[in-house]
Amino acid sequence: MIIEQRIYELKPGTVAEFLKVYEAEGLALQTEALGRLLGYFVSEVGELNRVVQLWGYESFEDRARRRAALSADARWRAFLGKAGSAVEHQRSELLTPASFSPIR
Repeated sequence: MIIEQRIYELKPGTVAEFLKVYEAEGLALQTEALGRLLGYFVSEVGELNRVVQLWGYESFEDRARRRAALSADARWRAFLGKAGSAVEHQRSELLTPASFSPIR
């Protein structure tokens, strides 16, 4: 298994609206295409105006296939037109669990 950590830095004052639109429209589309949402978080201390997603995949190839399917979905592109303007920066990291990790 690999885990993708996606961090979105949002414009100040847009977190609540971003989450509202994401929950109403984006979450179902991403879950349909990507499958296994491990967690979705909002920063409260430190670097603010950030949301963090953790997605689980069977392999790098599984991730590539699923991300390509999501990118090709016209409904996803329409959602990005609504929510994408709130995003200032995005970072993605691919993580592999250590042998003792509770998420494997």
